[in-house]
Amino acid sequence: MYMRMLFVMAVSLYTSRVVLNALGVEDYGTYQVVGGVVGLLTFINGTLSQGTSRFLLFEMGRGDKQSISNLFSTLLNAHILLALLIVLLGETLGLWFVYHKLVIPQERMAPALLAYHLSIFTSFFTLTQTPFSAAIKSHERFDIYAYTSIIEVISKLLIAYAIKVSPVDRLAFYAILLCILTISMTIFLRVFCIRHFEETKYIFVFDVSLLKKVTSYCGWNLFSNISRVLNSQGLYVLVNMFFNSSVVTSMAVANTVKDAANSFVENFRLASIPQTVKSYASGDHNRSKTLLINTTKYSYFLFLLLGLPIFLVSPELLRLWLGFIPSGADVFLRYMILVTVFMLFNSCLFTALDIVGKIKRYSIVYPIMMFINIALTYLCFKYGMPPLSYAVVMLITYIILALIVQPVLVVTQTEYKYKDIYLLYWQCVRVTIIAIIIPFLSYICLPHTGDFSRILLLSLVSLCSVCISVWYIGIDKEIQERLIKFIIQKTSLK
Repeated sequence: MYMRMLFVMAVSLYTSRVVLNALGVEDYGTYQVVGGVVGLLTFINGTLSQGTSRFLLFEMGRGDKQSISNLFSTLLNAHILLALLIVLLGETLGLWFVYHKLVIPQERMAPALLAYHLSIFTSFFTLTQTPFSAAIKSHERFDIYAYTSIIEVISKLLIAYAIKVSPVDRLAFYAILLCILTISMTIFLRVFCIRHFEETKYIFVFDVSLLKKVTSYCGWNLFSNISRVLNSQGLYVLVNMFFNSSVVTSMAVANTVKDAANSFVENFRLASIPQTVKSYASGDHNRSKTLLINTTKYSYFLFLLLGLPIFLVSPELLRLWLGFIPSGADVFLRYMILVTVFMLFNSCLFTALDIVGKIKRYSIVYPIMMFINIALTYLCFKYGMPPLSYAVVMLITYIILALIVQPVLVVTQTEYKYKDIYLLYWQCVRVTIIAIIIPFLSYICLPHTGDFSRILLLSLVSLCSVCISVWYIGIDKEIQERLIKFIIQKTSLK
């Protein structure tokens, strides 16, 4: 997974540069906006996806093959019905929104509409893919994710070069090729699942009692996912309503770099979640708790490893990556790095609630916070504040969630204690304080030449500082010994 991540991250960032240069700032922003409208329409899929993964993992932990098979086919039928509903909404309500609310130059409306229709068409396949993706995760076949991700990013890079020499409209051609790629990858993964996982062989069953359990769980999570989508895809749409597409492009560029760094962490979390859930389902609550706390801590250390150098060299990094800096993108990026730190803690601690199935209070509090966040952002824009105000509001929101709201919910709903959570936070804070001193002094003292040598030097100083801090402060001697033993075993010539 990590070899895949490093390759995918490098190729994805380079592909983004090629696509941005090929499409131009306006068309790149337009594509992000129409994709944001489709993302808003598919908000419920996030809820069902989470429920699907959780219930499949629990059934596997219990070992009842017939129940697993019935659950999978029931959920697949539910996703097919959902996908048809989304297509209907997209071609009616969503289409009206594109025509009447988005700020798209009239001469670019035709290719923008084609991109929108293709995105709706593609969403049908991605929505119905959810149960199959959950099956791959449940069986911990992360090698398949690695291989398909590598193929996908290479294909996207080829697409990026193809649109540069396209004799037809580049935005339209880009949307067509991405649609073909997504459908092809979806078909491949479904064929793989059917051949390797017995429960994914479709049988016509619609177990209402099973679906009721899943929807009951998902019902409380529905508003959380609505608010989450509003604060991701919805923000692109909101910014487009007040500013032009170039501002959306700056946001998208910053989020691309932030997401690339965050994927480093998500691979670690993705690999650990199945064992955490299965341990709890089998009755080993202590192991589940230890896994979750360690996963959260190490996830933060991994993000700090990449996040700190990106924060320090964001202008130079964007200039090196794109050849120019979209207006305000470097400042957006720095705020997004900070936001992601607190989002990470919020997501990791939510897993504790998700495992025990007690998400009711979180599903009330979290949407309220997110709706306040989007409302404050709207008011900031309405009264003439700059686009950056959305990042400031979001940062404050996630600080409150991670440091106050989430710890209270986890302690009152699970077996965790405040001591467990704040000891975790304190370990992360100690490592951070020690890790940032030398890099920030280096940032101040080094001349701001903007060349590659400054990027390289600051990055090396940051990486070394974080690694030393984590080794001596972040992990105990037992883990150090296990790591040394592991490295010796892997590097041994025997």
